[in-house]
Amino acid sequence: MNRRVCGTMSAFCWIFSAVNSLLLTLLTSGLEFCHSHEISHFFCDLKTMIALSSIDTTSREIFIMIEDIFLAFVPFSFTVASYVQIISTILKIRSSEKRLKAFSSCTSHLTTVILFYGPVLILYMKPESEYSKEQDNLISLMYVAVVPMLNPFVYSLRNKDVLVAVRKLNARNFFGT
Repeated sequence: MNRRVCGTMSAFCWIFSAVNSLLLTLLTSGLEFCHSHEISHFFCDLKTMIALSSIDTTSREIFIMIEDIFLAFVPFSFTVASYVQIISTILKIRSSEKRLKAFSSCTSHLTTVILFYGPVLILYMKPESEYSKEQDNLISLMYVAVVPMLNPFVYSLRNKDVLVAVRKLNARNFFGT
């Protein structure tokens, strides 16, 4: 990969994200609310806003479902497919020590991917029900707060210097010195 390819990919992601955000903002701004203006959520999630709307939101819900398929399910499927290839290659390694090292390198990333995409796919692709609002709040908390909070831990614990520091800290706390 060279600078031009990297810059092009970055620009595409930024532009695509900005256009998607603008589109979702326009979808939300066209909603009408007659009754409650109180959102039972910790942020203004599009799905929650649509649920509070007093107009027919069928077309918006269909759009969101299609968008979720392309922006969540397809990338998740490609990631899983690539990991199937990676794991099948790792299983062909003869040395168990090298195989274990390769698995440990993949595990942190795969864990983060599953912790992010899993809740997103569950939240946005499941059918609506009146009894799942609290569950929806917990699921969205997972991908909005928990995964970003865990990322530094997941990736820094792979660093040998960090592991040594954590072990020293644990030993010091355990022995009270």
